[in-house]
Amino acid sequence: MNLKKFLNPFEYMPLRKTLCWGIVALILISIFVWQAGLRLSSLTQVNFAGDMLWEATARQVAAWLLFAVLLYAAGVMLSDSNIRFWDVAADNLFARIPFDVTLLIFAVPRWRGVMAAVADGNINTAMQYMGALMATGLLSLVLVVWYLYWSYKAFAVSTNVRNGKGVAAFAVCFIAAYVASIYLLPLI
Repeated sequence: MNLKKFLNPFEYMPLRKTLCWGIVALILISIFVWQAGLRLSSLTQVNFAGDMLWEATARQVAAWLLFAVLLYAAGVMLSDSNIRFWDVAADNLFARIPFDVTLLIFAVPRWRGVMAAVADGNINTAMQYMGALMATGLLSLVLVVWYLYWSYKAFAVSTNVRNGKGVAAFAVCFIAAYVASIYLLPLI
């Protein structure tokens, strides 16, 4: 696979493909979150509260659409191009795949127990698994940076808002979606 296609797949993939892959990822991660007893608590955070399948799916859809609507609005305001909502939404959904991959750490039952103990403030568990926690944190950081990078590239391609103006608009939209999702997702 070409490195350019990997770094910016939105330049090369048609809308139908990004939308289909994004929907498949959304369905699979919703099922996984439900089965793992997790709950999406913001745009990029989960907790151990658990959800029913319909709630897990509704939270995933709400987080995606919230961010996509804000990106679309920014694109309409800042771009001279004709912007279609589904271009922005489909690319944004596909860009979310690296974040979904970060959640797969909870697929390992033992590691899920360690993460739950650390989340509860158990210092002994944290000290016992310090190396593994650091490695997991580093991997998660790489995947979240990948998610943010792809999300920006998706925004830039689908709205034609790039460079400084595009980065600033994307950052404002991400922060607004993150904060709004903290208050919106508990309502579901």
